[in-house]
Amino acid sequence: MRSSIPTFRLYGESRNETAGLWLHCETIPERSRLHGWEIRPHRHETFFQVLHISSGSGEALVNGRYRPFEHSTAIFVPPGEVHGFRFSRDIEGFVLTALSDRLTAPMRSSTAITAFADKARLIRLASDTAPARDVVDTIARIHAELDGHGAGRMVLLEALVAGLIVALMRADGPALAREHPNERDASRIAALYDLVAAHFRERRPVSFYAAELGLSDAHLNRICRAGTGGSVQALVNARLVEAATRDLIFTPTPVQGIAYSLGFSDPAYFNRFFRKQTGRTPGALRASERPALAAT
Repeated sequence: MRSSIPTFRLYGESRNETAGLWLHCETIPERSRLHGWEIRPHRHETFFQVLHISSGSGEALVNGRYRPFEHSTAIFVPPGEVHGFRFSRDIEGFVLTALSDRLTAPMRSSTAITAFADKARLIRLASDTAPARDVVDTIARIHAELDGHGAGRMVLLEALVAGLIVALMRADGPALAREHPNERDASRIAALYDLVAAHFRERRPVSFYAAELGLSDAHLNRICRAGTGGSVQALVNARLVEAATRDLIFTPTPVQGIAYSLGFSDPAYFNRFFRKQTGRTPGALRASERPALAAT
């Protein structure tokens, strides 16, 4: 069954037509009217999608069944999820398609976002709440930025996509709370993320984070593995790689300077660390990613 479901970057378009795509945003009618207001079941292996329905109604195939939706609804579809839509002819709103790699940093920074992004979701947006307004405003701003040519737009778009995921997660807060009732450990992990963000450049040992949270090293690692799938050290390493990758792509700082800024006294060790974590040396990543960024 899965092999019979088509895979697209953008629905109805070949991979050659969408080569180099990492982010796309269009109005829902732009594509759906070309297909009789029905987007048949398909999936995006390496992309996630967000839809905002501002008016109209329809049905969404998510989590194996069609579910009705109406205006003031957001729909999140994770990578690999088979989905489809039947829209009313008065449908209005936006659909955003983004490379799933753009979820990596937000997911590493929050177990709540990891839980949110684990499955497809229909989110009713209450107009009188800040998260709902943030979802609507952020999607509109992404669409406007993609249509424009403002300085620094790619950097801004990265931040806007991360902000959109956070806004969606907050808007879906009650559902997440029902799915993940162990709030005590969740709050400890949230505090751990804050500590790592503040101290990851200092290369602190696990015992430092455990002491700050009033836990033993083993207990903290158990909580961390249960909530994130990895150890405390893996969390720190991921934060180091995220910061290093950002500096390699978006700044002209020499690799040696980036190593020192991240607490590595030996640039050669930083190179080995980065290669072990990513499969590429810092120089190789910079050489491959910066030309692609300049071309966008």
